[in-house]
Order: sequence, then structure tokens, then C-alpha cells
Amino acid sequence: MMPLPEDFENCVAGLLEITEDIEGYLAEREVRFMTLLAACPTGRGEILEIGSFKGKSTIVLAKGASLTKEATVVAVDPLIPKSTIDPSPEGDDPWFRDFQSNLRNAGVEKQVEFHRMSSAELAETWNRDIKLLWIDGDHTYAAVKSDLEMFRPFLSDGAIVAMHDVLNVFEGPIRVFTEDVLLSSNFGPAGLCGSIGWSQYLKDPESTSKFRRQKARLYRKLNTLIPYSALGKGAGRVPRIWHKILRSRVPHSDVEPVRWLSSVTPEDSQERQGSTP
Repeated sequence: MMPLPEDFENCVAGLLEITEDIEGYLAEREVRFMTLLAACPTGRGEILEIGSFKGKSTIVLAKGASLTKEATVVAVDPLIPKSTIDPSPEGDDPWFRDFQSNLRNAGVEKQVEFHRMSSAELAETWNRDIKLLWIDGDHTYAAVKSDLEMFRPFLSDGAIVAMHDVLNVFEGPIRVFTEDVLLSSNFGPAGLCGSIGWSQYLKDPESTSKFRRQKARLYRKLNTLIPYSALGKGAGRVPRIWHKILRSRVPHSDVEPVRWLSSVTPEDSQERQGSTP
């Protein structure tokens, strides 16, 4: 099992302070878990972030990655405000300006390879292995499914796929996580931390067999949420209440780092990462 970096706890504490005032929601447990994902890679390749917004998650991933030898994060986001009712003055680009400022203030600007475009545009020229795929862009079903399908061929053996807002009232993350990840024979260990759904990609389907019951249990619990998530935030009071009740039955507590590492680093993990005993 790979060791937890010595500065992990200090890194998390610093990140909670650095990102506190940055727009965008990440619960404390999610910040901690994202730091763990970046600081303890389980495969080869790049960290790819789809959906950056003001840079909160980008900073967390970059700071976590800085605890390893390969500290670069690749991020993609068109950074186009969704509202056209009150367009920005000509020449003013507040989202991109805030994104750059936040990365600069956090001291990670040089660690981030940023592509200001859609994930589909980036996928047209992408040719690198991926060790961590973080999906937090467009939350529609079609968009999340497309993000996974476009970059799945580049997942290295042992890579982690993580999606945000699986337990929120968006159809895309929960459906794609349950249908395309949990039901896939190429994904092994899986779980939730806060609203982050994660699983480990393994190229040999036989190596995931011991996780099938665990994934099936999680699938059954999440599947009950899908109708309420698909209705969206305008569904009304009663569906929202049922969504909260059913969500509370899905395990999504804090992840204990050492226990998590033991679940995603089997005996062949050293070979997978190219290390030596």
C-alpha cells in the first residue's frame, strides 16, 4: 500500500483556508478527499479536470498534486457565463479574470495547464493517459455521459474517475455514475464522499469481481434517487423532501485515507505505477 504523504494534513488545512472565500461549493470532506485523490495517484498519466469555474477545485487538485513528483493539473472549461440576461460589458471577462486571480493567489498558476474550450474540443486532440478524471462540468445527462465516454479510452489501469454532485438534484452525475460506472465490469472499488462519486478503473474485468456486490448495493440505493434528481430543483416540496430522505440512506461520509488507500492499491499497484519494491 502506498504511504500517505507526510504533509497531507497540513496541505488540507491550508486548502480549507485558501479556498474558503472562493466561489463554488466543496464541502470540507470533499476538499479533503480531492486532496487525497491528487496526492496519492493510483495510475499513470495526467490529472484532468472538466469544469473549473472560479478555480476552487483546480487549486485543491494542484495543491494535492504538489505532494507528488508530478504536480501538473490539466483543466478545461469554456468559462462562459450561463446567463445572457445581463451580459458583461464589452471587453470585461469576469469569470476568466477571477479564475486566473484565484490560481495566482493560491500559488498554483504555473502548475495548471488550462484549456479555455469545451471538453469536446479538448477531446479532439487529447492523446495522453489519465490517472484521475474529475468531472464537474455541464451536469446534464448527455454532457456527463459524453465527458466519460470521450476520455474513458485514456484511463490508465488503476485510474480514478470522480464526479461531483452525484447526490445533488442534477440528472447527469447520478445517472452516469450508477449506469456507466457502477454497472461496468471495468470499475472496481467505488463509493461516495459527500456528493463525490468515485470508482477505480481496472482494465482486467476479472480483477473487479470481488467488488460486484458492493457496487450492486450502492447501485440499488442510488437508483431510488434518480427519479427525484431528474425532476430537478423545480420539482416542488414533496419530491425534494423524498430526495433528502433517500439521500440520507446512501453512505457518503468522510473517507479515512489509509483505509481508502488499502482498497485501491492491490498487490500489483507498484507495477502499475512503474515503481520498484
